[in-house]
Amino acid sequence: MVQLLQHTQIDFNKWDACILRASNADPFLLSSWLNVVEANWSAFVADDYAAVFPIFQTKKMRWSFFDLPNFVQKLSVYGDARYEKEIAECLKELHATIDYVCYTTDERLVEDVTIKRIPRRHQILQLQEGVRFPTKVWGRNIRKAEASGFTELAAVPIDVFVPALKKELIEKGNPYKKADYILLEALARQSIHAGYGFIEGIKDEAGAFTCGQFYIYMKGRIYLVACFSNERAREHSLLHYLLYKIIQQKYGLDTTMRVHFGGSNIPVIADFNKNFGATDEQFVLAYKNNLPFWFRIFKHA
Repeated sequence: MVQLLQHTQIDFNKWDACILRASNADPFLLSSWLNVVEANWSAFVADDYAAVFPIFQTKKMRWSFFDLPNFVQKLSVYGDARYEKEIAECLKELHATIDYVCYTTDERLVEDVTIKRIPRRHQILQLQEGVRFPTKVWGRNIRKAEASGFTELAAVPIDVFVPALKKELIEKGNPYKKADYILLEALARQSIHAGYGFIEGIKDEAGAFTCGQFYIYMKGRIYLVACFSNERAREHSLLHYLLYKIIQQKYGLDTTMRVHFGGSNIPVIADFNKNFGATDEQFVLAYKNNLPFWFRIFKHA
């Protein structure tokens, strides 16, 4: 039996146990992460947490929304796959009651003909034979970084990481909203405190950080949340080296690990991810927009 549980009804210990044993779950689905990105998330829960599916349903004025929050990439059925069909039927019924639907998921879960299925992809690096140079580009960049002498990793303080990321994004003309930086900082603090988040970087000769990468990790999966780099880091390919060393360290403890880049449908970013040997994994954006015409200007896929 599948139930829709409201936030106050969810047993977070049982939820996390389900996520931790699910082969397809990423660490951003842990309750401590979800509680930060959306304080009132709910979920479909099957048979005492044998399988789960998170729901982000809100209401503004007279309209209802199921909108994926920032820093959560994809939703699916986690746990016993035998409940997929039943949860897909529950989703279909839920979609009928909502004016605006916009979240990424597996195509097989979207059976409702009123919901558009827009192709999306992310990039995953599957490590099968140890940590090697999977592409010529990666190998060349790592040797370039090693020649620079900037090879020592150090933990990056959150109050250094977030301003550095903000500075780089502003320079590129694609900054987050103010609320997104606040959310990212809260997620970094929560995940580091809970033991599954960490931020590593590389300093220059003056002791200033040239780059930093924020990860969340649980056994079998490591997820790159955000990263920054300055001109010095780009000159010496230090982002490549930093990623390589982090993967190397984690792989030494967890040979089942896959590296999740968070993905992109922007070809330039996707190709950058593929320089590390990552390959595409396909999914869909489930999309429905029955909002008034004037509202659609502000809410779209």
